[in-house]
Amino acid sequence: MANYKKIIHNQILLSFIIYFIFAFIGCEVPKKKPFKPIIKPTLESKKEPEEEQKILTKKTILIGIFENYPKVTIYSDSKFTIKELNNSNNTELKSNGTHIVSVSQNKILINNKKYSSPLKLIPENSKQYLRVENKRYRGIIILRLNSRKKITVINEIGLEEYICGIMTKEVSPDWPIESLKAQAIVARTFALKSLSKHSKDGFNLCSKTHCQVYGGVDSEDERSNKAVYDTAGEVLMYAGQIISSFYHSSCGGCTEDVKNVWNSPQGKNPEFLTGVKCGFCEEDRWYNWNAALSFKMLYSNISNAGYRIGEIKRIKTVGNTSSDRVIDILIEHTKGKLWLTSHKFRMIINPNTVRSTNFKIKVKNKTAYLTGHGWGHGVGMCQWGARGMAFKGRNYKEILKYYYKGTKIEQLKD
Repeated sequence: MANYKKIIHNQILLSFIIYFIFAFIGCEVPKKKPFKPIIKPTLESKKEPEEEQKILTKKTILIGIFENYPKVTIYSDSKFTIKELNNSNNTELKSNGTHIVSVSQNKILINNKKYSSPLKLIPENSKQYLRVENKRYRGIIILRLNSRKKITVINEIGLEEYICGIMTKEVSPDWPIESLKAQAIVARTFALKSLSKHSKDGFNLCSKTHCQVYGGVDSEDERSNKAVYDTAGEVLMYAGQIISSFYHSSCGGCTEDVKNVWNSPQGKNPEFLTGVKCGFCEEDRWYNWNAALSFKMLYSNISNAGYRIGEIKRIKTVGNTSSDRVIDILIEHTKGKLWLTSHKFRMIINPNTVRSTNFKIKVKNKTAYLTGHGWGHGVGMCQWGARGMAFKGRNYKEILKYYYKGTKIEQLKD
């Protein structure tokens, strides 16, 4: 009995101790440590390539936008400074609105106040544009009198901003971005190679087809601007020199050797301007074209170009290049024969009528019927071909390498 009481006593004591532990100390389930995967080092650690930051060149160029004007109209959204370049005179025009620029006694008049030529119009804010003849322009406007005492208007602008104002004048901004990048590089390269074209006129390049068509801010587009800035400073070079990066709308199946279009020294043809098979420009509406040239119209255009000819009797093509373009045109008339290169003939008639020198002629009832292919001189990059290559997945470097053999894309240095 004593033993039984002792057992009961011990059980009560044990129960009390267990209760005390649970009540005051508590029971905590050990937390499971989060799983940490074991990552074994690889033999070679590869990092994702960082996107290259393009540094815009500080180079500025001078673009002649209006020539031989007796009067121009300039509009400003804010005040700007007039700086006379031959002295230290600066005048700040605080009023915005329309300003009439004219000429009087070898001076430039702005709102009837005389200034010495040349002078700069500098906007207060780089984000404000001066509007000349209702067109907006970035940068600075320069006014100078030419030898005829007429006004020449020049746009002083950064190289990349200039290219932005060219792009949509050459190609559609809706084209694939890689073809736009290719266009940006050839336009930039062409501009830099041509900087002395108008040195006698007081600027680098004109805004017409003689150089490259430039339309200022109003010609810009977000997609084409992106292509310019994504390739900022990139130019095409061959043997360490910037090339003459000719380009054209569409080649009609094969580009042309430059020596067959413009006479080159000793008939040499640089590797980078050697014709290549294209086959990417078939979607151009002018891949195939037709033209009808009456003998009367031919006579008029050829006479106006300074050639003395009689009544036209016959016209035919003579010879073809490797790209099937015509070499020469022979015109037989009542006073003799006239030989013209196909390129010269195209320019005399109208390059928007005779769209290329890749054509055949059939004559009927004193009319020459032309059946041709492509638009442009055919040298260098085919713009519609670049578009076609981009649609097939080629990047801009592959496009340029294809049309300009042996060239390298290099970064322009200030």
